[in-house]
Amino acid sequence: MQQGVISDLNERQLLNAQFAKQGGLLMTLDFDGQVVVLNANDFSIEFQIAKKEQLENTRLARLSSDGTILIVANENEVAIWSVVGKALIGKTNFAGLQTLATISSIAISDDNDKLIVGMSDGVINMATISTRLNNRFKPHTRPVTHIMFTDNDHYWSASQDGLLAHRVFASPEPLTEQEFSHRITTLAMDEQKERLFVSDALKTQFIKSKKGENAHVQLKYMARFMVFRQAYFINYANILATSSSKNHLTFWDTVTGEELGTWTSEVQTPSATILAMHSNDKGELLTVNSDAMVEKWDLTQLNKL
Repeated sequence: MQQGVISDLNERQLLNAQFAKQGGLLMTLDFDGQVVVLNANDFSIEFQIAKKEQLENTRLARLSSDGTILIVANENEVAIWSVVGKALIGKTNFAGLQTLATISSIAISDDNDKLIVGMSDGVINMATISTRLNNRFKPHTRPVTHIMFTDNDHYWSASQDGLLAHRVFASPEPLTEQEFSHRITTLAMDEQKERLFVSDALKTQFIKSKKGENAHVQLKYMARFMVFRQAYFINYANILATSSSKNHLTFWDTVTGEELGTWTSEVQTPSATILAMHSNDKGELLTVNSDAMVEKWDLTQLNKL
């Protein structure tokens, strides 16, 4: 399956990486706070925030699903950039209920108008970009680690307190809520927004189906427990890819929960891990790790496509 490293993006370690949903763009954020948007085909630079315009101590960055908007954040400030226009749209400060609370997660809706900012004290801020209206409430007791829109009005939030909830934008009441025994480390949704993968920090990992609350598949493995960092549903296939806290890439059958196999990705440092994944219509998977290395995998070898 392993086709090798196809690009070394830069010499600096990456803090975060993300493919735009269409796969045409790749965003990287390094530990120096430099955010770059690349062409995912030839890795040429499409947009780069100038050093003098960077937020001080940038630690989070997300591309909109269509790749036209980039949001970056430091401890308490969010900057919104137009990737196409290569211009700053605006900056906004966000706070929690605790004085020292900092931003821990960010997300933008598919229509690029709704912004959700999770805080380290469990607070969720919800802002509408066009109207500048901001709602704030505190559904969690620990840092909000994952925020994910399902459409323009609904979203999932997950936290280190082990709570997973589905809500309507601007409403504090959950539509559904589930509590895990340990902190949630991974949350991922397929492109059709019909399946959700969630994992806690020990031994509860399953795929939730939109078909019903009890329609879920538990992952099956021989080890006592497994730690998951990233997850990705292969487009139009019954395959889930997951990355470990190290440099392991595992594939799963989403119908049975069975492990299809585990491979080792190329790394330059022992602590490197996969940060982002994307599959294309050629049966290939691209992965980006924290060593800024892009690797290609041949999914047709799984005999599942």
